[in-house]
Amino acid sequence: MIKFFRRIRYNLMEQNKTGKYLKYAIGEIILVVIGILIALSLNNWKEDLDNRGEENRILSGLKQEFEANLSELNRNIKLNTAAVKSTSDLIYLIRGENPFSNTRYVDSLLYLAYMFGSFDAQSGLIDEVISSGKLSIINDSELRDRLTSFSGILENAEEDYKIRADYYMNQITPYISKYFAQANQDQYMDFSSWSDTYKTKKLTESPFKAKYEEIDLLQFENYIAIHKLNNDFVNLNESELRTFFVETLDIINANLEANSVN
Repeated sequence: MIKFFRRIRYNLMEQNKTGKYLKYAIGEIILVVIGILIALSLNNWKEDLDNRGEENRILSGLKQEFEANLSELNRNIKLNTAAVKSTSDLIYLIRGENPFSNTRYVDSLLYLAYMFGSFDAQSGLIDEVISSGKLSIINDSELRDRLTSFSGILENAEEDYKIRADYYMNQITPYISKYFAQANQDQYMDFSSWSDTYKTKKLTESPFKAKYEEIDLLQFENYIAIHKLNNDFVNLNESELRTFFVETLDIINANLEANSVN
């Protein structure tokens, strides 16, 4: 009987030891898991912190790039608006009596009609962000969508730039070269829109007489009217592009402000 109770006591002691070992093992496992979770959290926190720093650098660069594009676009819009106005002025001029009585005015309008501009966008950082896979670092989904759609918007504008330039060079230039002294337009040449320092020596007035009396006014009007239409499409694209730049800059600034608070 005594042996029996001793055996029970021994078994209880062994079970107690096993329970203690089990609790100890579970505790160790819990500590390891907690340590891993803490390490992962710290790593995620550091990675998130790095991403936010990288996002701010990207946003700051995008802000500079879009501001530069907006400034260049506004300069371009000014040129193209003047070009459209000159085409309208030319059309109404040749519809009136003695349209070529003021030759200097005609030359100035022809100069303005030719001085259209083509917007050349800066997209180096946008291209880099997309090609490098850093687009995902930007939290704002609307901004990501705008950056990926930028190239498509530019392609649409570039198509109309090419149509306008090709038409002017292939159709209008040969036509007006037959009847007008194009050297006289040089009197109105102004490069200040492109450069603050470049100056050109003006040509003297041409000694050759323009052939106004040989001009088919309807044909001339048609050439200028089509040039106006081509410019209108360009101006439409640039107006929408300016809205795109302004709205995108607002989004970039809002993200920069939000990140500075956080």
